[in-house]
Parts: sequence; C-alpha cells; structure tokens
Amino acid sequence: MRLTVSNIFTAVAASVNQSATAPTAGGAEHNLWLEYINHAVREWSAAADWEDLRKNYYPSITSLTQASVGLPQDFRELAAPPRHYGTGIDGGEEWPIIVPEEIGLYNVETDKYIYVFGDISNGFSLQWNPGTLASGASLSIPYFSYPTSLASPAQVPVVSDSQYLIDRVTAFVWEGRSDPRFQQAEAKAREKLLLMVEANSMNKYSGHAGIVYTKNTLSKQGFRVGRD
Repeated sequence: MRLTVSNIFTAVAASVNQSATAPTAGGAEHNLWLEYINHAVREWSAAADWEDLRKNYYPSITSLTQASVGLPQDFRELAAPPRHYGTGIDGGEEWPIIVPEEIGLYNVETDKYIYVFGDISNGFSLQWNPGTLASGASLSIPYFSYPTSLASPAQVPVVSDSQYLIDRVTAFVWEGRSDPRFQQAEAKAREKLLLMVEANSMNKYSGHAGIVYTKNTLSKQGFRVGRD
C-alpha cells in the first residue's frame, strides 16, 4: 500500500483523535507526529538488511594512484564485494572484504583486499590494497543505506507496509498521552515488522518468477550443471 505521510497521519488521526483529518502541516502536532514517523522508520531500518535500502555507489577515480575511497553519507554497511573495472579487467573484478584485524594474514605488497574504516560521525571510507587505483578506473560499490528523513506531507516512506507506520505512530501518540492502548498498537506494529523481515528474505531467495539466487561454487565460476 503506497501511502504518503499525509495519508498515514490521516489514518492515525482517525484512531487517536476520532477525526479523519491530518494535523496541519507546520503545526506543533504535525511536527511531533513527523518525529514519530521518522522514529518508526529508523526502527524499521535497524531491523534487517532491507533490499529497499540497497544502493550502488559509483565513485570517480581522479588520482594517478589512489588507496581509499570516501563512501556516501548514508552508508550503513557493504551489501556485497565492490567491483573494480580497469584496463585489462574484462567484466570487472571483485576484491575480498576483510576486517582490519586480518591484515597480518595477507601480503600487503601483492594481495588484493579491501576493508571499511571510519565512523558514523566523521564518515566511512573504503581502503583498497594494494593502493593502485588508477585515474579513470571505475568502481561499483553496493551498500545498504540509512533511510532519508521525512519532512514533507507528500513524501512516501520507503517502508513497504504503510500499516506498520500507522500502528507505530498511533502507539507513540497514545504512549505520549498515557493511554494504555499504546501497548496494543505497539504489538500490532511489531507483528507487521516481523512479517516484513520474513518477506524481505523470502522475496530475495524465492521469487514468483522462479529466479534462484543461491549459487554454488560451480555457478560462480560460470559453469551450468547439466549443460557444461
């Protein structure tokens, strides 16, 4: 169900105010509910690695040799190994992801690996080893992002089940008013969140189109069982 922030607030108002009229944009109640819905979206984003939040970043390499690449401000974590496209690399090349504690297991002069460093306050970067990214090379970095904060009544939240947001905002409003019904609304929202988590996994690995995403070592090398 594709609902705007205004649509969601209208549904919430029907329960908490017995009025099918959303709060006036810019008013105190509207601003409070806007904070509630953003809080709900942040809770949702922390519950799983959502395909809805998957993005690809294509940075430009301009230095003659470059070892690190700054990541977008909404970066949360890598979604798959980044891919490097350069001279003589047909179809791109994936470099393995490691944690900094594993650097001692590799030859820093020749072994190819990458790792993420930084923090949420100062930003994250991707360190490439060996640090020989040449000017003109192309990178594809898949990552899971943080959701964008909602600010306008016309915006559509990225959350797939709008009813979850209706129930969660209703719970926040009732809790703020010391209305015990907030527990019931919170339980409904939690149930919908769990269903979304399950659907997020099911939709990726067992789609109606018959696509099978689970790969074995042969398929990763380009072989097709029964054909090659």
